[in-house]
Amino acid sequence: MSQVLSWFIATVITLPLLGWYVLYLITVKLTKKKARAIRVASDGSVVLFMAAVYFIMYELWGRSFLWMILAIFFFIAMVFTWLHWQAAGDIYTRKLLKGIWRVNFLLFFFLYLVLSGYGLISRLITS
Repeated sequence: MSQVLSWFIATVITLPLLGWYVLYLITVKLTKKKARAIRVASDGSVVLFMAAVYFIMYELWGRSFLWMILAIFFFIAMVFTWLHWQAAGDIYTRKLLKGIWRVNFLLFFFLYLVLSGYGLISRLITS
């Protein structure tokens, strides 16, 4: 049983789109609302995409870029907080955190796609 669980966790981290889809299916079955299921799956899979980007970068370049991933995450949080404060005049924490989290989802989803494509192409060329 523990091997199945560890296999599933490793697969979901390696293929975060699968993790996103599993979260989407579970949420659709529970709520029957597709738009909400997309939001919940996106919110729940940010960490999966961040981990996948970390491992892809580690595999491509043989170094840990965790400091860079965390710096990007916190830089986005700082910029988004400043923009939110400028636009609203006050900071609404729940709305702010949701926005930061979703912007990071979009960024790390894009980075996952770009790095996956780059990794495939670089491995094909060097093989």
